Amino acid sequence: MADLLRRTVLVTRPEPGLSDTGLALERLGWEPCLAPMLRVHPLPMKPSGAVDRVVITSGQSLQALQAALPFTTPLTAVGARTAERARTLGFTNVDYAEGTAHSLVGHLGKAGRRNRVLLATGEKLGGELAIQLRMNGWHVTRRVVYRTETTGALTQAARSLIEQERVAAILFYSAATARAFLDAFGAERGLLGSVRALALSPAIGRTLDTAPFSQIAIAPRPEQQALLALLGPLPTSDTDIAGRQIAP
Repeated sequence: MADLLRRTVLVTRPEPGLSDTGLALERLGWEPCLAPMLRVHPLPMKPSGAVDRVVITSGQSLQALQAALPFTTPLTAVGARTAERARTLGFTNVDYAEGTAHSLVGHLGKAGRRNRVLLATGEKLGGELAIQLRMNGWHVTRRVVYRTETTGALTQAARSLIEQERVAAILFYSAATARAFLDAFGAERGLLGSVRALALSPAIGRTLDTAPFSQIAIAPRPEQQALLALLGPLPTSDTDIAGRQIAP
């Protein structure tokens, strides 16, 4: 199949973020196919009392925080893109870590005098991070501000593009979206043999390792720019990508 027919990139993440990634791909010359595998449902945030700082591991938390906290509340985001989104929404005192929960622990360090942290997270998420922050002396209040559910099926447009071998790569931003995507394929995973899987972290890559992708490539940093860089140059001629590998 000529690579000129394989400029399509599937994006499996939900909003917010899905449309932004689609625009980023268009700017690079790729043809995005938006195929979110999760739906996000914001939840009203329960009162938390006074806090010195709010910590978020995902931009999905921001909708609930908008209505519950003053925009002057210091906010620490997991990475630069989430921090940018928080500033866009009106938060004025924002810093960020290096893209992972582990980096948040190092970024915050040991608790000081102002040690009351609100950890705003998704359902069944953030428990280990809360424990690690408490070990560093932080007084952590964890609040679940969103939940996710799978869409249950891949769009017919996305499935048809894969069947026609017109998809160059699929982007995965979380292990949850990776699991939902593979579950949607079920016994037809053999269709993925012509497609590259690009993952934001090694944990996501391990989730994908049960499927016969032509390649599983891991972003060197948990940032969208690093993930999109794995796409490489736009195809301009026929190629033969042989063999399956897991790339660092």
